[in-house]
Formats: sequence, structure tokens, C-alpha cells
Amino acid sequence: MFLAMVGINHNSAPLEVREEFSLSQKDLRDALHYLLKQEGIQECFLFSTCNRTELYAWCESKNTLLHYLSSYFNEIKSVNNRFISGEMFYFLEEEHAVKHLLRVACGLDSTVLGETQVLGQIKDAFLVCQEEKAGGTYINGLVQKAISMGKRAHTETGIGKHAVSFGYASAELARRNFSSLEDKCLVVIGTGEMAKLTLQNIFDLGIKEVVVASHYRSRAEALASRFEGKTVNLKEVDSGLEYADVVICATSAPHYVITARRLLSLLGGQRKEPLLIVDLGVPRNVEPSVDEIQEVKLFNLDDVNRIIQENLKTRQSEARRVEIMVQEEVLEYLKWYQRQKVNPLIADLRQKAEDIRQEKMEEFEKQLASLSPRQRKAVEKLSRSLVNSFIKDPIMSLKDLSLEKDYEMAEKYARIILGLQEEEKPGESRTGARKK
Repeated sequence: MFLAMVGINHNSAPLEVREEFSLSQKDLRDALHYLLKQEGIQECFLFSTCNRTELYAWCESKNTLLHYLSSYFNEIKSVNNRFISGEMFYFLEEEHAVKHLLRVACGLDSTVLGETQVLGQIKDAFLVCQEEKAGGTYINGLVQKAISMGKRAHTETGIGKHAVSFGYASAELARRNFSSLEDKCLVVIGTGEMAKLTLQNIFDLGIKEVVVASHYRSRAEALASRFEGKTVNLKEVDSGLEYADVVICATSAPHYVITARRLLSLLGGQRKEPLLIVDLGVPRNVEPSVDEIQEVKLFNLDDVNRIIQENLKTRQSEARRVEIMVQEEVLEYLKWYQRQKVNPLIADLRQKAEDIRQEKMEEFEKQLASLSPRQRKAVEKLSRSLVNSFIKDPIMSLKDLSLEKDYEMAEKYARIILGLQEEEKPGESRTGARKK
């Protein structure tokens, strides 16, 4: 048995294939039930996002993993066999599987470098794994290490602190320009994806009031309702701009939605703080000469993109630090992982020593019969102490032995020398994870 994983992600397969392997939380539970019933899989952890579906397991072989994962999607989820191609899946074992999951948890393997959402998705999937008792010593230890690594990366480095999407970068501009957004009004012109994402990011910073302006009333109302906001028709946007602190323009209009002349008549020189306008439209939604108005700070798509590129460079620099941290954690996990392999042998040695002790206590039962309960207790304590002292050094040597490259062969000879027969109960792994 060994640690292995099989997966499919945005680098190995197109969206049309990945979506076939996407799993809901209910699907995760069903899949775990299915996989744990199969021969050759003792423990497993499965998680799925829009960009990846990955299965980690303590199993007999990587071929076992792909076979059973493919069978689940084909038999239970009715995925067409043409999608189940080994070329689109990747396989990793032992150290490489460990390193991969740790990198995923840190956002190093994401489409957006350093994003934090995947860490939460791993946590959610691990909760399902625990509830279904799908993990054991090895899988639980691995996922806990990955979650810990992800938290460490985002706490000790700035890999996730610099905006690398237009929505995040626009929100960062708002945060930079105002000490607080709790008393500010945000006007969003447009209802497309760019407008929605930017609105969500700025709203998360604590904006007080939201106004959505659009020619499409139903779309505007649907978007505004998510943030308890108001709506105005695009033709009447002046009524919203008059009290705005932040304006996001993201429409496909072929003409300027905001002109310098209209804005000058609205502002009237009465503002305490400049009006922040972020123009994300292509073609531009805001007349460039608006930037000449003293009471306005105007940023266009190129300005926002420059912030993204600067932040991406910073994240890439931070990513190099995280890679070093990941390697440290991988080595620490592997050392722990190797030591777990010797636990069954140590347990067998302890049991044999205890069996011998009890056998000798029974052999001398007649001689001990005259002892008082207190004296009998002292003899029991002495016998246990002698046994523990005798096996202490062998146990330490066995733990060191577990770090040897050819541990399986070393264990074989150790069992012969110690007179131990390896026994395993049907349906139970050496780590204690039972088959369902």
C-alpha cells in the first residue's frame, strides 16, 4: 500500500471535459462510498472545483485509482467513455502527490496565482471526508498538512494580498482612495459579468449604499437586490452620480456614458473628497477629459491592468517564498509518513511482549497467590516496567529503520529476528481505516 493521487485540471483538460467530472457535495459523499467499497483502496480524499477534480488515496496502485474513479463516473454519473481518457488525467505518487496537494492549497497551481478560494474548498471536502470516515492515518495527515500549509502561506507571505483580477483591482483602488467605505455610495453602470464581479468585491469592503444603472430594468433590479441596492435607468444616471463616491462603468455602449460637461454641472465644486471613477468599458465609457476635473480621479482599463501586472509580479515573488516553505513541509510530512509505516510492527512487538509477560504471570500464579493486593500490584508494575525497558531500545531502532529507503525489506527481516508474524484482520488496513 502507498500514497497516490489521480486528477484532472485546467492544465490537463478543457472545460467541456472538466465539467463532466465536476462533483457536488452530495456527489462527493456518493463517490467516497463507492470508492471505499472497492478492493485496493483503504483510505481516500476527493475534492472538486470548477478547475479540478482530484482523488488522493492510500491504495495498492495508481491504476486502481483511475480504474475505480472512471468506473464511478461511467456507471454512476453516466459520463461518456470518450471523456474518460488517461491522457487527460495526471498521476502522482508518494512525495510528488504530497507536494502537489500542498501547492494546490497555497494557490500555486490555480489559474489565478495565490487565490484563497481553493483552500476553503479543500476544507469543505475534508469535512465531508471526515463525516464519511473515508480517511485514515495517512490521508488525514496529508490533508491536515495541506490545510496548515495553505494557512501558513497566506499568513506569512503576501501571495494572496495583491489584486490580480479587474474586479479585485478596482476594489483595491476604492480601498486606497478612501480610509473607509462604510459611509460611501457606489454607482455601478452596467449589469454584465465585469460589473457584477467588481460590485461584489467592493461591496465586501463594507460600502454603505449601492446604485445600479442600466437600460435593462429587470437585470438592474436583479443585481441590485443582491446587495439591497437601488436602481436607476441609464438615461437618469445623473441622479445617482450626484451623490456617488465611487463609480464603476462596465458597459458595451459605443459612446461615452459619462462626459466631462455633464459631470462638471453635477459636481458643482461642493465635494469634500474626489469622486473615484473606474472605467472598465471597451470602448471607453467615460470621456478621457473627465480626468482633468479637479474633483475626479479617473482610472481606465489600462490603469487597472497596470495595477494587476504590478501585483502579479509581487505575487510571483511571494510564490518563490511559498515554494521553499512547501518543500520544507513536504520533507516534514514525509518523515512523519515514513514513521507511520513502522507503527504496526511496533504494535506487534508490544503485544508480543505483553503476551509473554502475562504468560509468565500466569505461570507463577501459585507463588503469587500468597501476596497481598498491594504486593500483587507492585509485582504487576515491576513486570510491566521490565518489559517496557527491554523493548524501549528496539522500538527506537525500529523508528530509525522506518526512514530507510528499502523499509519493506528491512521490516521483513526485523519481523523474522523478533519472531513476529504480521497479521491483518479482513477488511481493515494497517492504519485502522475499515472498508465500508
